[in-house]
Parts: sequence; structure tokens; C-alpha cells
Amino acid sequence: MAGKHGKNGVLKLNKEESRKLFDRSARRSLNMSGEEFIRRWEKGAFKNPEHPAVMRLAMLMPLGR
Repeated sequence: MAGKHGKNGVLKLNKEESRKLFDRSARRSLNMSGEEFIRRWEKGAFKNPEHPAVMRLAMLMPLGR
């Protein structure tokens, strides 16, 4: 990840880097692309949306948009 560290040491990512991070997380956790996760989430297609992997990705979703 190429991002840049700000004054406070927090890694800042541009949009492309953020989307790649989200996509990689979705593929690793649920074996689907970030785009597919967002589509399914918006349709309410997850049988167990409270599952930790699903919730983790839901919280990361702003990175994928």
C-alpha cells in the first residue's frame, strides 16, 4: 500500500488505494469482490448480516465506494 503518512502518523489512502484495500479484504474474508459485497449488502442478500466477517466489511464499506 503506497499511501502517505500524515503528521499524526495515520496512513492516508487515495480513492484507488482505498478501493483496493476494501476489495482485498472482501476477497480474503468472503471470497468475493468488494463490488459484489456492496451489491449484496444493498440488496439485503446476506443470510447472517451479523456475522463478524460481514460486519467488518460493512464497516469498511466507505473505503470501497
